[in-house]
Amino acid sequence: MADNPLLPQHRLRELHALMLRVRKLERRQPHTSAREALLASMLLHLTPGDLLSGPANDRTLRELAPASISTAPKNDLPPNLRLPLCAGASRGMQAASPAHLTVAYMEPGTREPGWLDAITWAHRDQLPFLLICADSSAGRASRADSSAKNTPLTWPAVSQLAKKLHLPLFPVDGDDAVAVFRVMQETTARARAQGGPSILWAVLSPAPLPRKQQPVARLETYMSARGISLEV
Repeated sequence: MADNPLLPQHRLRELHALMLRVRKLERRQPHTSAREALLASMLLHLTPGDLLSGPANDRTLRELAPASISTAPKNDLPPNLRLPLCAGASRGMQAASPAHLTVAYMEPGTREPGWLDAITWAHRDQLPFLLICADSSAGRASRADSSAKNTPLTWPAVSQLAKKLHLPLFPVDGDDAVAVFRVMQETTARARAQGGPSILWAVLSPAPLPRKQQPVARLETYMSARGISLEV
């Protein structure tokens, strides 16, 4: 079968290998969701000079982030400042290194007081910023305390903001490595080309999954159907 220029065979093999590494690390510190497709696709689209921000206790993300990718902000900063600081970093990049971007990885439902303003600012100034939401909490939005002063980052709140601002919002099956890879490909290219921020909302299945439903197995099935070997 002819190679797909948007997702060539060598990139599929890289994606598969990195997903296996993620899965191995996740077994040491079990997570409630199957994240290998999402984390591998995200990391493969970062380049030296980019900034990556994840939760302070996410050991998998810290171990897999290449040394050439800076992690920002530092773990000792208050977590409720993460998105405003990421937006600020993106503003500096826009001026100094327009080909780079800031990626913020987070789980929905958390209360980060500055997230609405940070995303609104990033959109207004077309900053090179990508917010990745790993959603493994079905129903959490409906349980959120709407009377709280600070709006939690949930799907209803994000989709409402995106509609208001005409901000690109990409819901995606977080267990489908090919789908996540393509969305990451589009959103990172857009940010690097001064097209502004995007939000990727990945819906993840709870872990553990049956073997055939796991993200790695789904990618292997995809590759096998196209006659693509797992090894170079």
